[in-house]
Amino acid sequence: MNMELDDFKQAWQVLDRRLEQQHALNLQLFRDSRLDRLRHGLRPLVWGQVIQILVGALGAMAFAPIWIAHLHEPAVWMSGLVMHLYCIGLIVVGAVVLAQVARIDYGAPVLVIQRQLWRLRRTYSVVGAWVVGLPWWFLTAPLLVALSHGVVMDRAPSAIWIQLAVGVVGLLGTWWFYRWSHRPERAQLGRRIDESTTGGSIRRAQAAINEIARFEQE
Repeated sequence: MNMELDDFKQAWQVLDRRLEQQHALNLQLFRDSRLDRLRHGLRPLVWGQVIQILVGALGAMAFAPIWIAHLHEPAVWMSGLVMHLYCIGLIVVGAVVLAQVARIDYGAPVLVIQRQLWRLRRTYSVVGAWVVGLPWWFLTAPLLVALSHGVVMDRAPSAIWIQLAVGVVGLLGTWWFYRWSHRPERAQLGRRIDESTTGGSIRRAQAAINEIARFEQE
């Protein structure tokens, strides 16, 4: 009887080890497939930032000669400089986002990857909105002045002031709507707005890593 119990225990231990090995193999296969999907899912974001950097570089090269050549004309000089700085901002934001994507360690623990994706999401949504998105409420006016080399200021100055006024109203309206949508009673609407500013690539990447976290906990 004792020998039978020992044999049973040994067989059970062997079976238990095999089950653990099978679970580890399944976890590794699942992890590899989701990480591969995560890596491929971030490619549209990467290409988008590359295009943004190229646009910023071309814009900076186009607007630099304008404001340099019109130092004696304050309106054209300031407008060209504003557009030049905005294009540099596009380059900086794109480079920062690409650097954070490159720093993602796909071999790190799930919690580490989740934190890296969270930082990427925050940079893309917050810094991208402040530098790339919101300034467009005001950029139409300096864009027209710079491209026309000040002609629009001579012929239709009121159009520039109207556009700047619209920009102020639009910016205040955006701020008010953000505060209104993020009140506790509209939490679901606020989450949807935050999701829309995150970018599909980052959301899909976070979904993939969250699937791995759930699989590891099961």
